[in-house]
Amino acid sequence: MAQKIKSQKEWPFFQAYHDGNSILRHDCSKDVPLREPKEKRVYRLRNSSGKEIVVYKIDGGVISNDEVLKCDNGIYTEDDWLYLIELKGADLEHALDQISSTINILLKQPNIKVKRLNARIVLSKVCVPRISASKENKLKQLLHKSYGGGDYKKQSRTLEDTI
Repeated sequence: MAQKIKSQKEWPFFQAYHDGNSILRHDCSKDVPLREPKEKRVYRLRNSSGKEIVVYKIDGGVISNDEVLKCDNGIYTEDDWLYLIELKGADLEHALDQISSTINILLKQPNIKVKRLNARIVLSKVCVPRISASKENKLKQLLHKSYGGGDYKKQSRTLEDTI
């Protein structure tokens, strides 16, 4: 496969983060499931259009610092879209903090722009305390206003997107 996504200004996220140790795959796979070992939670990207994608290990990969919060994975597309994915037990508030921290570390602080940013949280079960609602609203507003109308989704057990 001749790669479209290269370390060039057209793909700013890849340009900043193209260390092979953090990349789980870089291809045009039609089905991209992400799960933790021995867990039932799964995020699945259906790539029906055959777009080129780069799948990142963020926790312990792109961000190796154990002292900071970060999400599990990221998927970057040839359209300069980024999906941040957190696979979590039941603690939605902590998952929201992890996504927000990842945005700060990978995008805000180094001033890296993407056309669109989408946040995905897959929980083993959804029990939402009231405090999470305001954090969810802040994240939704940030994604919409600052990252190309990006969106936020949470789901129990399985979450799928199609590009």
